[in-house]
Amino acid sequence: MAKSNKPYARLLRVSTTRIDGGSLFGATPKENWEKFVSPDRQNRIAIGNYSLLIDHPDGWILVNAGPGDKAPLSLDVAPMRSRSSLIRELKELGLMAKDITTVIYTHMHDEHVGGGTHMTSSGRVLPTFPNARYIVHKDALEQAMNPSERSRYLYRADDIEPLIENDQVEIVTGTTEVSSGVWVEPAIGPTPGHQIVICQDGSSTFAFLGSLVPTSMHLWAGVNSATDWNPEATARTKNEMKRQANVEGWKVAPVGSDAWVAASELEGLAAFSIGKTEVPQKKKQRIKVQPSADSLLVRRNSDSPINVS
Repeated sequence: MAKSNKPYARLLRVSTTRIDGGSLFGATPKENWEKFVSPDRQNRIAIGNYSLLIDHPDGWILVNAGPGDKAPLSLDVAPMRSRSSLIRELKELGLMAKDITTVIYTHMHDEHVGGGTHMTSSGRVLPTFPNARYIVHKDALEQAMNPSERSRYLYRADDIEPLIENDQVEIVTGTTEVSSGVWVEPAIGPTPGHQIVICQDGSSTFAFLGSLVPTSMHLWAGVNSATDWNPEATARTKNEMKRQANVEGWKVAPVGSDAWVAASELEGLAAFSIGKTEVPQKKKQRIKVQPSADSLLVRRNSDSPINVS
């Protein structure tokens, strides 16, 4: 198996998506979010689309697969997204699609999982990663296969059907250790069955947030996307995520940038995003708080989700 000298948890920006500002920021007034970011002439905001690559002793793990290169089902989609760079990024690290042994989906929106399948020259759609198990939450899979009228445009059948036909789908229903030190943790709100991925490497803990915090302004509980399945659940989940991140000293992504962000910097980054402070400075030291009785590390031994109702 090809190996890399790159970091254990490597954040990959695999494409850029242009989203209508009203959709991205939901009920937040334009006069507020426009101070944070300027839309283009069509009122669209460019945000990164990220995957996570984990160099794990048991095999390479990929979290989310980007939009892929299958032809869009609607002509309206093409101008909104850049060409996916995922396969090129993997090749630059000396990896091939067959080297990936696990693919984890935080949710099933086409923008984030389309690259998990590809279309051949004969028109067949096949799994992109032939040797991988694809880990999906049960509720996210059900939503993708039977989407509501409101969310139908966010999904496509050929992102999931070839995986099921090839018996590569592994369904989870709660907090699950999918490989040693790599956990999926339910974090609902953006979609049914949305989950984050937490990986531990020695004293470092990385948390990949999926679509929970598409920009740093979304670190605020009251700023949520119009496409969120349950905005109130998203708000609760974000608050619990930030609390646990501080307790356990996580590095989190994506939060609107191409780098991991230390938990100690999240509040300053959020405040800066709405103009309350100057550019936040990185803290040189952080006092680590011991996990409380309901910490995520404790709850990973149960089925309790990160969002506490």
